[in-house]
Amino acid sequence: MKLTIKSRFSNYDIFIKNSLLDSVEDYVDINQKYVIISDDNIPNYIIEKFTKKIDVMHIIRFPSGEKSKCLDEYSRIINFMIKNYIKKDIIILAIGGGVTGDLAGFVAATLYRGVPYIQVPTSLLSQIDSSVGGKVAINSEDAKNSIGCFYPPKMVLIDPETLKTLPQREFNNGMAEMIKYSLIASKTLFEFLRNDNVYNNLETLIYESLKIKKHFVEADEFDNGIRQILNFGHTFGHAYEVFYEYKKYLHGEAIALGMLKTINPDLKRELVSLLKKYNLPIEDSAKSKDLLEFIKRDKKAKTKSFNLIKVDEIGSASIKELDLETYEKELLR
Repeated sequence: MKLTIKSRFSNYDIFIKNSLLDSVEDYVDINQKYVIISDDNIPNYIIEKFTKKIDVMHIIRFPSGEKSKCLDEYSRIINFMIKNYIKKDIIILAIGGGVTGDLAGFVAATLYRGVPYIQVPTSLLSQIDSSVGGKVAINSEDAKNSIGCFYPPKMVLIDPETLKTLPQREFNNGMAEMIKYSLIASKTLFEFLRNDNVYNNLETLIYESLKIKKHFVEADEFDNGIRQILNFGHTFGHAYEVFYEYKKYLHGEAIALGMLKTINPDLKRELVSLLKKYNLPIEDSAKSKDLLEFIKRDKKAKTKSFNLIKVDEIGSASIKELDLETYEKELLR
Protein backbone atom coordinates (compact mmCIF):
# COMPACT_ATOMS: atom_id res chain seq x y z
CA MET A 1 0.00 0.00 0.00
CA LYS A 2 1.18 3.50 -0.76
CA LEU A 3 0.17 7.03 0.18
CA THR A 4 1.72 10.30 -0.96
CA ILE A 5 1.74 13.33 1.30
CA LYS A 6 1.76 16.68 -0.44
CA SER A 7 4.03 19.19 1.30
CA ARG A 8 5.25 22.71 0.59
CA PHE A 9 8.76 21.42 1.27
CA SER A 10 8.67 18.29 -0.90
CA ASN A 11 6.08 15.58 -1.45
CA TYR A 12 6.94 12.23 0.12
CA ASP A 13 5.69 8.67 -0.12
CA ILE A 14 4.58 6.29 2.61
CA PHE A 15 5.02 2.60 1.82
CA ILE A 16 3.14 0.00 3.89
CA LYS A 17 3.90 -3.67 3.37
CA ASN A 18 4.41 -6.74 5.50
CA SER A 19 8.11 -7.77 5.42
CA LEU A 20 8.99 -4.55 3.59
CA LEU A 21 12.31 -4.32 5.45
CA ASP A 22 13.42 -7.63 3.94
CA SER A 23 13.70 -5.83 0.60
CA VAL A 24 14.75 -2.38 1.78
CA GLU A 25 17.03 -2.05 -1.26
CA ASP A 26 13.88 -1.70 -3.40
CA TYR A 27 12.98 1.54 -1.62
CA VAL A 28 16.20 3.37 -0.76
CA ASP A 29 19.19 4.38 -2.89
CA ILE A 30 21.88 1.75 -2.32
CA ASN A 31 24.53 4.14 -3.67
CA GLN A 32 23.91 6.61 -0.84
CA LYS A 33 25.61 6.80 2.56
CA TYR A 34 23.44 6.57 5.67
CA VAL A 35 23.55 7.18 9.40
CA ILE A 36 21.16 5.21 11.61
CA ILE A 37 19.70 6.84 14.71
CA SER A 38 17.85 4.40 16.92
CA ASP A 39 17.02 3.76 20.56
CA ASP A 40 18.69 0.91 22.41
CA ASN A 41 15.49 -1.18 22.52
CA ILE A 42 15.36 -1.79 18.78
CA PRO A 43 16.44 -5.39 18.07
CA ASN A 44 19.72 -5.78 16.20
CA TYR A 45 18.06 -7.90 13.52
CA ILE A 46 16.03 -4.87 12.40
CA ILE A 47 19.17 -2.72 12.18
CA GLU A 48 20.92 -5.49 10.23
CA LYS A 49 18.20 -5.44 7.57
CA PHE A 50 19.80 -2.12 6.58
CA THR A 51 23.48 -2.66 7.37
CA LYS A 52 23.63 -5.81 5.25
CA LYS A 53 22.33 -4.06 2.13
CA ILE A 54 23.29 -0.38 2.24
CA ASP A 55 26.30 1.72 3.24
CA VAL A 56 25.75 2.70 6.89
CA MET A 57 28.57 4.95 8.13
CA HIS A 58 27.51 5.05 11.78
CA ILE A 59 24.84 3.65 14.09
CA ILE A 60 23.94 6.10 16.85
CA ARG A 61 21.99 4.62 19.74
CA PHE A 62 20.35 6.46 22.62
CA PRO A 63 18.47 5.32 25.76
CA SER A 64 14.85 4.45 25.03
CA GLY A 65 12.10 6.54 26.54
CA GLU A 66 10.59 10.02 26.39
CA LYS A 67 13.33 11.50 28.58
CA SER A 68 15.80 11.11 25.70
CA LYS A 69 13.89 13.73 23.72
CA CYS A 70 15.96 16.42 25.43
CA LEU A 71 18.57 19.06 24.68
CA ASP A 72 21.39 16.97 26.16
CA GLU A 73 20.74 13.95 23.93
CA TYR A 74 20.14 16.16 20.90
CA SER A 75 23.45 17.94 21.53
CA ARG A 76 25.33 14.67 21.99
CA ILE A 77 24.08 13.28 18.68
CA ILE A 78 24.70 16.49 16.72
CA ASN A 79 28.24 16.84 18.08
CA PHE A 80 29.02 13.19 17.36
CA MET A 81 27.97 13.65 13.74
CA ILE A 82 30.03 16.81 13.26
CA LYS A 83 33.14 15.38 14.96
CA ASN A 84 32.93 12.25 12.81
CA TYR A 85 32.84 14.21 9.55
CA ILE A 86 29.29 13.28 8.68
CA LYS A 87 28.39 15.69 5.91
CA LYS A 88 25.27 17.22 4.41
CA ASP A 89 24.97 14.61 1.65
CA ILE A 90 24.22 11.71 4.04
CA ILE A 91 20.71 10.45 4.79
CA ILE A 92 19.57 9.79 8.35
CA LEU A 93 17.52 6.66 8.99
CA ALA A 94 15.25 7.13 12.02
CA ILE A 95 14.55 3.53 13.07
CA GLY A 96 12.25 3.16 16.06
CA GLY A 97 9.17 4.60 17.70
CA GLY A 98 7.86 8.11 18.12
CA VAL A 99 10.72 9.28 20.33
CA THR A 100 13.26 8.21 17.71
CA GLY A 101 11.36 9.85 14.87
CA ASP A 102 10.97 13.14 16.74
CA LEU A 103 14.58 13.28 17.96
CA ALA A 104 16.24 12.07 14.76
CA GLY A 105 13.95 14.28 12.69
CA PHE A 106 14.92 17.34 14.72
CA VAL A 107 18.59 16.43 14.33
CA ALA A 108 18.05 16.16 10.57
CA ALA A 109 16.18 19.48 10.43
CA THR A 110 18.93 21.40 12.22
CA LEU A 111 22.21 19.72 11.21
CA TYR A 112 23.80 21.98 8.59
CA ARG A 113 20.38 23.66 8.26
CA GLY A 114 18.82 20.44 7.06
CA VAL A 115 19.81 16.97 5.85
CA PRO A 116 17.38 14.38 4.44
CA TYR A 117 15.98 11.67 6.67
CA ILE A 118 13.80 8.59 6.26
CA GLN A 119 11.28 7.51 8.88
CA VAL A 120 11.30 3.78 9.64
CA PRO A 121 8.66 3.54 12.40
CA THR A 122 8.63 0.27 14.33
CA SER A 123 5.85 0.90 16.86
CA LEU A 124 2.14 1.10 16.09
CA LEU A 125 1.92 4.65 17.43
CA SER A 126 4.72 5.87 15.20
CA GLN A 127 3.45 3.96 12.17
CA ILE A 128 0.00 5.52 12.27
CA ASP A 129 0.86 8.94 13.65
CA SER A 130 4.20 10.49 14.56
CA SER A 131 6.23 9.38 11.51
CA VAL A 132 3.91 11.30 9.16
CA GLY A 133 3.22 15.02 9.01
CA GLY A 134 6.68 16.54 9.40
CA LYS A 135 6.47 17.53 13.07
CA VAL A 136 9.86 17.01 14.72
CA ALA A 137 10.70 18.13 18.25
CA ILE A 138 12.32 17.63 21.61
CA ASN A 139 10.99 18.45 25.05
CA SER A 140 11.85 21.30 27.37
CA GLU A 141 11.92 20.72 31.13
CA ASP A 142 8.27 21.73 31.57
CA ALA A 143 6.55 21.12 28.24
CA LYS A 144 6.42 18.33 25.70
CA ASN A 145 7.54 18.94 22.08
CA SER A 146 8.07 22.64 22.81
CA ILE A 147 11.37 22.86 20.87
CA GLY A 148 10.84 21.86 17.27
CA CYS A 149 9.86 22.64 13.71
CA PHE A 150 8.16 21.27 10.61
CA TYR A 151 10.54 19.17 8.51
CA PRO A 152 9.03 16.33 6.47
CA PRO A 153 10.91 13.08 5.85
CA LYS A 154 12.20 11.95 2.47
CA MET A 155 9.95 8.90 2.76
CA VAL A 156 8.30 6.65 5.36
CA LEU A 157 8.83 2.89 5.33
CA ILE A 158 6.27 0.91 7.35
CA ASP A 159 6.64 -2.80 7.95
CA PRO A 160 3.81 -4.07 10.17
CA GLU A 161 5.88 -7.18 10.89
CA THR A 162 8.01 -5.09 13.27
CA LEU A 163 4.99 -4.83 15.56
CA LYS A 164 5.50 -8.48 16.51
CA THR A 165 8.46 -7.35 18.63
CA LEU A 166 6.28 -5.03 20.72
CA PRO A 167 5.16 -5.79 24.26
CA GLN A 168 1.36 -5.79 24.52
CA ARG A 169 1.41 -2.50 26.44
CA GLU A 170 3.28 -0.78 23.60
CA PHE A 171 0.83 -2.10 21.01
CA ASN A 172 -2.13 -0.87 23.06
CA ASN A 173 -0.34 2.47 23.38
CA GLY A 174 -0.64 2.86 19.61
CA MET A 175 -4.26 1.79 19.65
CA ALA A 176 -5.08 4.95 21.62
CA GLU A 177 -4.10 7.05 18.59
CA MET A 178 -6.14 4.81 16.28
CA ILE A 179 -9.14 5.26 18.57
CA LYS A 180 -8.55 9.02 18.36
CA TYR A 181 -8.67 8.86 14.56
CA SER A 182 -11.97 7.00 14.71
CA LEU A 183 -13.48 9.54 17.09
CA ILE A 184 -12.51 12.59 15.05
CA ALA A 185 -13.12 11.28 11.54
CA SER A 186 -14.52 7.76 11.09
CA LYS A 187 -17.47 6.12 12.77
CA THR A 188 -16.82 3.06 10.58
CA LEU A 189 -13.34 2.72 12.06
CA PHE A 190 -14.75 3.15 15.57
CA GLU A 191 -17.21 0.31 15.03
CA PHE A 192 -14.48 -1.91 13.60
CA LEU A 193 -12.22 -1.31 16.60
CA ARG A 194 -15.11 -2.05 18.90
CA ASN A 195 -16.29 -5.26 17.22
CA ASP A 196 -13.41 -6.86 15.30
CA ASN A 197 -9.90 -8.25 15.74
CA VAL A 198 -7.35 -5.61 14.80
CA TYR A 199 -4.52 -8.14 14.49
CA ASN A 200 -6.13 -9.68 11.41
CA ASN A 201 -6.27 -6.36 9.59
CA LEU A 202 -3.20 -4.38 10.64
CA GLU A 203 -2.01 -3.34 7.18
CA THR A 204 -5.45 -2.00 6.28
CA LEU A 205 -5.95 -0.28 9.65
CA ILE A 206 -2.58 1.45 9.39
CA TYR A 207 -3.47 2.59 5.88
CA GLU A 208 -6.93 3.86 6.92
CA SER A 209 -5.48 5.72 9.91
CA LEU A 210 -2.88 7.41 7.73
CA LYS A 211 -5.53 8.41 5.19
CA ILE A 212 -7.18 10.38 7.98
CA LYS A 213 -3.89 11.97 8.99
CA LYS A 214 -3.10 12.77 5.34
CA HIS A 215 -6.38 14.69 5.04
CA PHE A 216 -5.63 16.97 7.97
CA VAL A 217 -1.92 17.41 7.23
CA GLU A 218 -2.46 18.39 3.61
CA ALA A 219 -5.28 20.76 4.52
CA ASP A 220 -3.18 22.54 7.16
CA GLU A 221 0.49 21.56 7.02
CA PHE A 222 1.70 24.03 9.64
CA ASP A 223 -0.98 23.33 12.24
CA ASN A 224 -2.65 26.73 12.24
CA GLY A 225 -6.23 25.54 11.84
CA ILE A 226 -8.03 22.30 11.07
CA ARG A 227 -4.97 20.09 11.68
CA GLN A 228 -5.33 20.89 15.37
CA ILE A 229 -8.23 18.44 15.41
CA LEU A 230 -5.52 15.75 15.42
CA ASN A 231 -4.63 17.04 18.88
CA PHE A 232 -7.88 15.75 20.37
CA GLY A 233 -7.00 14.52 23.86
CA HIS A 234 -3.42 15.75 23.61
CA THR A 235 -3.63 18.91 25.73
CA PHE A 236 -4.56 16.94 28.82
CA GLY A 237 -2.54 13.95 27.63
CA HIS A 238 0.72 15.87 27.44
CA ALA A 239 -0.03 17.39 30.84
CA TYR A 240 -0.41 13.92 32.36
CA GLU A 241 2.91 12.87 30.83
CA VAL A 242 4.83 15.88 32.16
CA PHE A 243 3.04 15.86 35.53
CA TYR A 244 4.24 12.31 36.14
CA GLU A 245 7.68 13.08 34.60
CA TYR A 246 7.07 10.52 31.82
CA LYS A 247 7.26 7.70 34.38
CA LYS A 248 3.64 6.61 34.80
CA TYR A 249 2.10 6.70 31.33
CA LEU A 250 3.15 6.00 27.77
CA HIS A 251 2.03 8.66 25.30
CA GLY A 252 -1.07 6.82 24.08
CA GLU A 253 -2.12 5.97 27.62
CA ALA A 254 -1.98 9.63 28.56
CA ILE A 255 -3.93 10.54 25.41
CA ALA A 256 -6.64 8.04 26.41
CA LEU A 257 -7.10 9.95 29.67
CA GLY A 258 -7.00 13.25 27.78
CA MET A 259 -9.76 12.17 25.41
CA LEU A 260 -11.99 11.23 28.33
CA LYS A 261 -11.50 14.73 29.74
CA THR A 262 -12.82 16.49 26.63
CA ILE A 263 -15.29 14.16 24.94
CA ASN A 264 -19.02 14.86 25.01
CA PRO A 265 -20.34 13.32 28.27
CA ASP A 266 -22.98 11.43 26.29
CA LEU A 267 -20.21 9.54 24.45
CA LYS A 268 -18.00 8.90 27.43
CA ARG A 269 -19.43 5.47 28.22
CA GLU A 270 -18.77 4.24 24.69
CA LEU A 271 -15.20 5.53 24.80
CA VAL A 272 -14.58 3.96 28.21
CA SER A 273 -15.76 0.60 26.87
CA LEU A 274 -13.40 0.79 23.89
CA LEU A 275 -10.42 1.89 25.98
CA LYS A 276 -11.02 -1.04 28.32
CA LYS A 277 -10.89 -3.44 25.36
CA TYR A 278 -7.30 -2.36 24.74
CA ASN A 279 -6.33 -2.13 28.42
CA LEU A 280 -5.92 1.64 28.29
CA PRO A 281 -6.40 3.75 31.43
CA ILE A 282 -9.81 5.28 32.11
CA GLU A 283 -9.15 7.19 35.32
CA ASP A 284 -6.37 8.90 37.24
CA SER A 285 -6.06 10.51 40.65
CA ALA A 286 -4.55 13.76 39.34
CA LYS A 287 -7.04 16.63 39.44
CA SER A 288 -7.53 19.13 36.63
CA LYS A 289 -6.09 21.85 38.83
CA ASP A 290 -2.93 19.73 39.25
CA LEU A 291 -2.50 19.68 35.49
CA LEU A 292 -3.40 23.30 34.80
CA GLU A 293 0.11 24.77 34.97
CA PHE A 294 1.38 22.21 32.46
CA ILE A 295 -1.59 22.88 30.20
CA LYS A 296 -0.83 26.61 30.23
CA ARG A 297 2.68 25.81 28.96
CA ASP A 298 1.34 23.65 26.14
CA LYS A 299 2.88 24.56 22.80
CA LYS A 300 -0.57 25.12 21.28
CA ALA A 301 -1.55 27.79 23.80
CA LYS A 302 -1.79 31.38 22.61
CA THR A 303 -1.20 34.43 24.77
CA LYS A 304 -4.88 35.16 25.38
CA SER A 305 -6.75 32.14 24.10
CA PHE A 306 -6.69 28.38 23.70
CA ASN A 307 -8.26 26.01 21.20
CA LEU A 308 -10.31 23.22 22.72
CA ILE A 309 -10.89 20.19 20.47
CA LYS A 310 -14.36 18.70 20.99
CA VAL A 311 -15.94 15.46 19.80
CA ASP A 312 -19.72 15.75 20.07
CA GLU A 313 -20.51 12.72 17.91
CA ILE A 314 -18.39 9.77 16.85
CA GLY A 315 -16.59 10.54 13.60
CA SER A 316 -16.82 14.32 13.85
CA ALA A 317 -14.74 16.88 15.74
CA SER A 318 -14.61 20.65 16.00
CA ILE A 319 -12.33 23.39 17.29
CA LYS A 320 -13.64 25.77 19.91
CA GLU A 321 -11.52 28.85 20.65
CA LEU A 322 -11.86 30.08 24.22
CA ASP A 323 -10.27 32.92 26.12
CA LEU A 324 -7.96 31.69 28.88
CA GLU A 325 -10.38 32.45 31.70
CA THR A 326 -13.20 30.50 30.05
CA TYR A 327 -10.82 27.70 29.10
CA GLU A 328 -9.65 27.42 32.69
CA LYS A 329 -13.25 27.17 33.89
CA GLU A 330 -13.89 24.42 31.29
CA LEU A 331 -10.87 22.49 32.57
CA LEU A 332 -11.76 22.80 36.23
CA ARG A 333 -15.48 22.07 35.98
